[in-house]
Amino acid sequence: MTDLSVRSEVGKLKVVLVHQPGLEHRNTLPWNKDALLFDDILDIEEARPEHKQFTTLLAEHGVEVLFLLDLLKDICRDTDAREQIYREVLGGDVLSRVDARGLSPYQLIAGFPANEFVAAPCRVEPLPNMYFARDAAFAVPGAVVVSHPYWPARQRESRIAAAVLRRHPRFEGLVVYEGILRDEAATIEGGDVHVVDDGTVMVGLGERTNDAGADHLARFLFEHTSVTRLLKLRIPANRVFMHLDTILTFVDRGQVLTMPCLWDRPDLYAAVARAAAAQCGRLRFEYRGPSPEMLEQRSTLEVVTASGIEAVFDNALEGLASLGLIDPGRTVLVGGAAGDFARPEDHIVEALREQWNDAANAFALKPGQVMGYSSNDRTFRALERAGVEVVQFRGSELVRGRGGARCMTMPLSRDAI
Repeated sequence: MTDLSVRSEVGKLKVVLVHQPGLEHRNTLPWNKDALLFDDILDIEEARPEHKQFTTLLAEHGVEVLFLLDLLKDICRDTDAREQIYREVLGGDVLSRVDARGLSPYQLIAGFPANEFVAAPCRVEPLPNMYFARDAAFAVPGAVVVSHPYWPARQRESRIAAAVLRRHPRFEGLVVYEGILRDEAATIEGGDVHVVDDGTVMVGLGERTNDAGADHLARFLFEHTSVTRLLKLRIPANRVFMHLDTILTFVDRGQVLTMPCLWDRPDLYAAVARAAAAQCGRLRFEYRGPSPEMLEQRSTLEVVTASGIEAVFDNALEGLASLGLIDPGRTVLVGGAAGDFARPEDHIVEALREQWNDAANAFALKPGQVMGYSSNDRTFRALERAGVEVVQFRGSELVRGRGGARCMTMPLSRDAI
């Protein structure tokens, strides 16, 4: 059996878990999309072929691709096991009002009744974010950690992932840790977690992951895995910067793709925000972007070990360089190289446009080879100039959920570097 452990961000990928978007999107409407954490609604007949192309490319590059719904159906074949799984995922209150024998496993994701707008004694909300498999759970050296998502709309995703990872014979012997999911004070999502190497895990603290979640993870890692330090990287707590992997990802050994000026000149982002707010005012429209005051705050980096806080860096990127984890001279910037623009503000504007289409959300297949949506031209040219190969795929519908290639994958086996 393949060793189910993730020991780096860019080592050769061997096994990945995904979920193809499906019927859960039929109940996402312009009137309820915000509650379901979507900025737009997907054309599912276009999104599914895009996802199919994505998973086909993964397989063509030697990756074993596991589909969550297939595994969920497998573990629900036994009648007794199915009722217990439903109870864990839905809760006893729901099962007291629904005949479990009439439920299909896919309805744990698609929701029920099938028509959201009919009267029903019991209702289970759809999970349209389930195709962003990264967030429900994440692998670390020697274990898989089940997440505790921030928003209620996503918390059932983690219970489904936990049921599959604990029960399916494909994962026999896998250590599955659910303690954070049960910790009411802690929130953490896989998009904020980066396994830098065997001994280092980095966690982004922002909109979705809090200090309590990072601290809980640190205690587990230090006691049960090879990890000896956890890095807390603070990012703006706003949907625009939803997870750490929407603004920074590893693309090669010691090489990252990230947003220009975000770490050393956050005041420039604040200036762009003020200009956008002023424009909204002139047009008599409410400004809905991140506040300039939030953007002005520096993204710090804390180094945490079993003994406590070992170091604090005012500039997170410089901190990663000081720790020897990245080579700053090889950093690739979203939107293109700094020299491509007359002013840094122009670069930021272009980067924010491509970042909205998840240009920073690169997903490594092996060192120096990543996947991403084909629409991010400027960023991909910058990666290729830096010697990073980009495997592109269509994603104009998939990206409407504000997630990219890394978001859509839960790696379960990846080599160390």
